[in-house]
Amino acid sequence: MCFFRQIMLAAWALAAAVPAAATQAQVSDSLQKVLADTSEPGTRIRLLLGLKDLNEGSRLNLPYSIQLFREAAAAGDTYALSVAAVPIITRYVSYPEKADSLRQYLATLRRTIPGSPEEGFDRYAEMIVTYLGIRNEYDRTRTIRLSHEALRLCDSIAARDTTLCGRIEELMLRGYARCMLDYYEEGKSSIYARQCGTWEQAYALTKRIPGIQVRKLFANTLYYMLSFGYNQAHRYADQERLIREFIALLDLYYADIRESGRRPYLYGDNSYVIPYMQLMKGAYNIGRNDLADSVFQELGTRLLAARGADLDRNKCHLYEAGYLWYGQKGDYARGILYSDSLTHLLEGGNSYFNADPGKLRGILRDRSKLFFLAGDYDKAYDAFAHTSDVQDSIFAAERAERAQAILQRHDMDRLKLSKTRRAIRSDRTVNTSFVGIALLLVGAGLYSYRSLRRNRQLQADILRHSRKAQESEHMKSTFVNTICRGIGPPLNAINDSAQRLMASRGSAGERTKLFDGIRSNTDLLLSTLDNMLEAANLDSLTERLLLEDTDIDELCNAEALLASRLHPSEQVEYIVETSEARCHVRTHAKYFSFVVRALLDNAARYTRKGRITLRYGLKGDRLEVSVSDTGCGVPPKRREEIFRPFYEHRTASRGLSLALCRQIAEHLSGSIRLDDTYASGARFIFTIPAQP
Repeated sequence: MCFFRQIMLAAWALAAAVPAAATQAQVSDSLQKVLADTSEPGTRIRLLLGLKDLNEGSRLNLPYSIQLFREAAAAGDTYALSVAAVPIITRYVSYPEKADSLRQYLATLRRTIPGSPEEGFDRYAEMIVTYLGIRNEYDRTRTIRLSHEALRLCDSIAARDTTLCGRIEELMLRGYARCMLDYYEEGKSSIYARQCGTWEQAYALTKRIPGIQVRKLFANTLYYMLSFGYNQAHRYADQERLIREFIALLDLYYADIRESGRRPYLYGDNSYVIPYMQLMKGAYNIGRNDLADSVFQELGTRLLAARGADLDRNKCHLYEAGYLWYGQKGDYARGILYSDSLTHLLEGGNSYFNADPGKLRGILRDRSKLFFLAGDYDKAYDAFAHTSDVQDSIFAAERAERAQAILQRHDMDRLKLSKTRRAIRSDRTVNTSFVGIALLLVGAGLYSYRSLRRNRQLQADILRHSRKAQESEHMKSTFVNTICRGIGPPLNAINDSAQRLMASRGSAGERTKLFDGIRSNTDLLLSTLDNMLEAANLDSLTERLLLEDTDIDELCNAEALLASRLHPSEQVEYIVETSEARCHVRTHAKYFSFVVRALLDNAARYTRKGRITLRYGLKGDRLEVSVSDTGCGVPPKRREEIFRPFYEHRTASRGLSLALCRQIAEHLSGSIRLDDTYASGARFIFTIPAQP
């Protein structure tokens, strides 16, 4: 009876017409309560599918997806397994530390999916991991390396995999890898248009995939690539045909889900927004504004046909599409109306976008830009000030969360210290009692010796925990002081620029210049906060950094190229010198790059003409890297002050401070110093072990 009752309760929770009477949060809570009382695997999977769909776009979506993946794998439910795997893979592929977990998820899919109704999803998962790995990489050298690896993978797939989905994977990845190589190695333009033929073959093959779930996933990725290619090639008729086909596929996909009844809470109207926006863009490109407006009306009719919570979410997407479209078309007045409607939803707490702080900041920033383009500078300033307030509140929450984490760690250290002291007092009492008895026993000396060793160990634990508590207290104090000192100059600059903007009666160009100053100092403020968080992370680091074999030539040349682009000047020459054919050492590539980047940034800020030289090479068992410039140099009395945490620089910097560079060097078992013998400017020498 108890089992039957659980089944009936779960069925009621999934089938009830809840949206008309309760919020999504209430439905989610009720499903969670039913899940806690349910043990039958099939029912639990249905409940987890509902919870995942209800929490789409929130932080709970990933935890529910992970739980759904595990239970679906145990039950052999390949449909639920494929649904859960998509958000996990797309999130984990961006984090290198999740590489082992990602490999385990892919291995589970390879064992479970073949021969199931979701045949081919394992090939899609491996394809999307390779694709996102290249797309999310911003370093030119690494992008080229990953693209060549993808081409070798495609050759391997073509040789060993004759399945339909394997062929689609090979064609899609081969086209994308060639795009990246055309851009980075050949310097070509319209790179997507060059691969339309390859992707057209792959897209045609997707129509032969029997399962609608897998067909939609493959088609979604390829449609995205082909749409870019057609747009670059000015093949707008082909682009419209492709998008209409994809919209029809979406209709078929969601109709199949509704008929199956497995996912009553799935929200899918947002899937149509980007295709319709691309249709509008294509019509705009050929001068058919009337057709673009008609497509926008078609999108509005589709989105406003929803009900309940789906209607609220659809309004968010419609208003966003409206202000973007009319802003691009130059109809700023109508764009502002759509932006006002979306802002009203945001401020009322009913917006689908409130769960994403980055999305929220972008919408408010776009609203300020619309007012600016419309020539209403007073409202543009008010909107920008409101955006800054929202952004500051988000940063304040993040800082409070970080400070709370530090405080909790401090409290945990104090609790451990208290427990250790109580353990010592208890052990001393026991040891005192045994001393009297031990005098009567032959083994008293051995027992006393062991007790003494134990007490020494406990005293060492006390000392270690005491030091940890002191370090935690110091870290909290340093973090607070650094915030107070570090964000002061950019905040003052922003405030000064804002006051000048309010008092200004000058031209639009002068106001734009003040806006640029505010944006520049806002970027500087963000960079300063990032540096502070990096310093706090290094302060709290208790384990040794993980070292790996690193190509120093690649890193140094990449950083020199980046510095020359960030600080372009015809009067300054960037030079890289080395005496080594190839230089490889074991170090932490990320932090090594941070230090080299900071030294180059420091040299660029104080060099108006001449050259900046990056020199590196092995000297015995150590690697020595030096950055020298022909700038103003450092006065003798300030050569140690520049490495202090609170040293005030004359110019603002978006790089790491020299104090943080020295801290990184110490974590890498190295050192950093200013060369006193160099008189043509300034030279900093950074040394680390070649084989630690």
